[in-house]
Amino acid sequence: MLDIHPPHHAATTWRDFFIHIATITIGLFIAIGLEQTVEAIHHLHQRHQLEERLRDELRGNLDKGEEDFRKFAQIRAYILELKSAVVARRTGKPSPPSPPAATDTRRQQIPRAPSIAMWEAAKIDATLSQLPTPEINLYNGVVLQHELTFVAINDFQHAAYALQSFEERFVDSPGAFDMGYPAPPPNLETMSSPDLAEYEFLLAAYIKAIDRLVVRIHFFDRTARAILDGATDRNDLNRRAFPNQQTPALTSTAPIGQSSFNR
Repeated sequence: MLDIHPPHHAATTWRDFFIHIATITIGLFIAIGLEQTVEAIHHLHQRHQLEERLRDELRGNLDKGEEDFRKFAQIRAYILELKSAVVARRTGKPSPPSPPAATDTRRQQIPRAPSIAMWEAAKIDATLSQLPTPEINLYNGVVLQHELTFVAINDFQHAAYALQSFEERFVDSPGAFDMGYPAPPPNLETMSSPDLAEYEFLLAAYIKAIDRLVVRIHFFDRTARAILDGATDRNDLNRRAFPNQQTPALTSTAPIGQSSFNR
């Protein structure tokens, strides 16, 4: 609040009057300038806080991505073993491999989805507007990858539901393996050849849903890593994340700061 105080004595000449008006005007300019400076410093502080929160969230997502790659590798290995046992019985191999044991918990693991909660919160409280346009465009790349990842998550969940619904026809299980509950596979010896063929199809669909989701997580991680490594605009981000327009190798990503974009 700007307070304007009256003069201590009345202006007696035009000169005194103009000096007084000039003093008030200069004082107002100084006060307004100081107020705007304080506000600008405050906004800059808020911007730096938001940028750090966004970067912290990206780092956390990369940590979750590494954990997810390990979990999905184990889930996929379990499903492949089960599919091999199903195929061997369907094709009548004399010594079919055994399916995973009922106590095997590999497919009960729950991967964690990447988060853009800080970005969404900044949109709600309008602090996002404090970021420069190029930086907003950079994070829009992360938002796009996040949306595409959740499409793959939805496909993964549908494939899991179809597989569990089939298994329920042969063995009752109140749990759901994709939600962390025990859900042992059915006894393959009780299945007919058409049953085994349908089971094989559903297992193959589940494997491919895993593969597509893992690819999406790699794309999300590469985009996040490019920002953390200093991408300046969307073109630079794409060059860093996908050098020579090549898709990333489906392996664990390199630690932050280690150049993995110019191989």
